[in-house]
Amino acid sequence: MGTPRAILGNDLLDDGSGINPNDIPDEDELKVWREGMTAMAALPNAYVKLSMLGYAVPGWMRTPERQSVVKSLVRETVELFGAGRCMVAWNWHVNAAVSDADSHSQVGPDAIELLDMMLWFFDGYSDEEKERLFSGTAKEFYRLD
Repeated sequence: MGTPRAILGNDLLDDGSGINPNDIPDEDELKVWREGMTAMAALPNAYVKLSMLGYAVPGWMRTPERQSVVKSLVRETVELFGAGRCMVAWNWHVNAAVSDADSHSQVGPDAIELLDMMLWFFDGYSDEEKERLFSGTAKEFYRLD
């Protein structure tokens, strides 16, 4: 899959860059993903949008085991970057099926199921952290306040 820089691309700008934690098919690539995410987390202006989870684990809604893998990846991402640099991207209305699989499946969570999953992912996080993940970070990143 390449070096962390190749995975992250060359668009790491000082004014902030966002990526999705995608394309993680096996343990070797997961190791490279972790190295790349760790390197990116060291950049203070890098942010992560948490969305399109089916690209990380196609069919993630189908089994509790797959759901747990996605939960662990999302939580690992938040732990690396902190809630202040992660944001839940709510693009369900555009590509609900892609939320479950990389465009190769018509199976996807409905809006309530996806929200419930996101809430489950962040179980145990403080109300302040959840506020950052669901709205605060995006408001800051997109300069909406």
